Amino acid sequence: MDLRSVECFLRVAQTLHFGRAAEELHLSQPALSQRIRTLERDIGARLFERNRRGVRLTAAGHAFRPHARAVVTQGEKAADAARRAALGLQGRLRLGFTVIASYTELPQAIQAFRTAYPEVEVDLVEVNSPALEEALDRGEIDLAILHPPLERPHLHMRHLPAEPLVLALPVGHRLAGRSAISFSDLADEPLLSAPRHVGPVLFDKVVACFRAAGVEPRIVQEATPVTTLAGLVAAGAGIGFVTRGVATATRPGVVYRTVPAAPTVPLAAAWSHPTPPATRFLEILPQQPT
Repeated sequence: MDLRSVECFLRVAQTLHFGRAAEELHLSQPALSQRIRTLERDIGARLFERNRRGVRLTAAGHAFRPHARAVVTQGEKAADAARRAALGLQGRLRLGFTVIASYTELPQAIQAFRTAYPEVEVDLVEVNSPALEEALDRGEIDLAILHPPLERPHLHMRHLPAEPLVLALPVGHRLAGRSAISFSDLADEPLLSAPRHVGPVLFDKVVACFRAAGVEPRIVQEATPVTTLAGLVAAGAGIGFVTRGVATATRPGVVYRTVPAAPTVPLAAAWSHPTPPATRFLEILPQQPT
């Protein structure tokens, strides 16, 4: 059943005048009459009776009218839903992110997105960067906030503001009283670090900073995620680098100090096939400083 023909029926039923209905519908009267005849043939019953005194609904027309209104209303709702989904105003956003990303401005961006687009359902998943890339390839998530460089160069990426690294020290450590520390100060210190396979580029950058200062890092324990590393520092297991965002989460027994030569942790938004809600979310994310 053609939705436009149902709309034509309703207009004729309202005006009880084919000429006036055709004018309001921006159709010729013969075209309108043809649509009504086709509709009647599809239904298998006459909907109007026309004679010299005018037009009136048949019993079938009266019975059809409320259902016709419902059909048109539902059709309009369906069309509106499709338009809103295409614009990213409703639907679903499947967002993946790393634990480090969760300590950036990402939570505020998610809240702002939910406020701006309340009809978009947001699904959140926290895993490491390699797993996020795999999830993007499999179509399990729409957008990922992770740490470049990407292992899958076919994915699309937009850089986000990087996160500075700070040094986590146990309270009472010999360097805790300093406001800034150099890598040469860390000679022979027991170092806690994430495994290299989790973030090889950052791992190698930190090691390179030690060696540039003439110091060989003494890694005594691997720890992941970075929040676990901070807990081990509090327990006196060693010292370690965490992001500035993680450092803002107060942990008893730990102090954080700046190491000016320390590298930053890169962040990026990555996607495979951009969905409308993902595109909307990218508009809310902070831009990388130029």
